[in-house]
Amino acid sequence: MMNIENDLINFIAKAGKIPKKEIDGNMEIYNSGIVSSLVILELMTFIEKQYQIVIKPEKLVEDNFRDIKTISKFIQSLVHCPAPGMN
Repeated sequence: MMNIENDLINFIAKAGKIPKKEIDGNMEIYNSGIVSSLVILELMTFIEKQYQIVIKPEKLVEDNFRDIKTISKFIQSLVHCPAPGMN
């Protein structure tokens, strides 16, 4: 089983230049200012490539990217119901 939260923490730590020990599953991502909007865009690209999913524009909302746990649940929902053509 993939460890999505760990993948997200590793990516955010590297891209955002934040020590991993300062990041946990409840860390506010979307509106916190901890990571830049560029890092959020890079995160979305990482998620699509890493999990071979497509994130539709209407799904790019705060409710899906609030914190690491929320993002992980969002990814799991897309992995279990992939977009057409993403088998």
